[in-house]
Order: sequence, then structure tokens, then C-alpha cells
Amino acid sequence: MRSAHALAVLIAVLALPLLGACAGGGGPHKEAINPAGGEITTPFSPIVRTGDLYFLSGVIGRSQDGDIGQATRQSMEGIQSRLAAVDATMDDLVKCTVFLVDMDDYHGMNEVYAGFFPGDPPARSALAVRALPASAQVEIECIAAAR
Repeated sequence: MRSAHALAVLIAVLALPLLGACAGGGGPHKEAINPAGGEITTPFSPIVRTGDLYFLSGVIGRSQDGDIGQATRQSMEGIQSRLAAVDATMDDLVKCTVFLVDMDDYHGMNEVYAGFFPGDPPARSALAVRALPASAQVEIECIAAAR
């Protein structure tokens, strides 16, 4: 009986920090990052770090003549630039989501996208949407593992 009581007390003592973090809003730390520097003036953060993950907001791509390859390249180069700002590379990406205005652009997008991952590409989803901001043809958002 005495050992059961001691075990219950030990469990309660060990659980206190966890319960305190949950009740006190002490969940995962979130750090908003603006690769351009300065104050974030958009209603979203370009990058958010929590724990060992970076969440990159969507990067749009568009071309004047509707070339999905050029639009995809623009988006992927924007992702590379954001990653460089936090000392990460395309190899650190673990998941990307591609939004296309026209699913007929899937093949052309894929040709350019694949060129950014000569090794193991990240997990990915691709879907068609009705429209994207600023008349973009593609938007790509990603999650990267911190080094």
C-alpha cells in the first residue's frame, strides 16, 4: 500500500510541469521570421519556427505570358531565398503543398519543381484552386526541418 501511494505521488510530481505548461499557455514556442527584416506588415508571417520546424507561407509565381514553368521557377526560387534566410536549404524541406489555378499545368509545374530536388524530394500534395492572389498561376507552401 505504501509503495502504491509513493508511486502516485511520484507520478503527480512528474506530471506537474506538463500540466502547468498546458494550463498556462506554455505550449510550443512560436517565432515569426521576416527574411526581409523589419516589422511584418502582412496579415501572415513569411516564416514561423516552432520547435525544429519552419513553416513557410505560400510563395506565389506568375509569368506575363502564362508560362507555368517560369511561374514555378519564380515560386521555388522564392522558397530557396526564404530557406537561406534561416540557414536551411531545399534538402531540409519535408513537405510542400502546390496550389495551381489550372490542373492542366501539373505536368509543366512538375518538370520545373523536380529540378529543385536532385536527391530525395519532400512529401507533396498538389491541388487546383479557383484563383490565387495577384493573378498568380502557382503558390507553393512548405515545411522544413531546422538544422
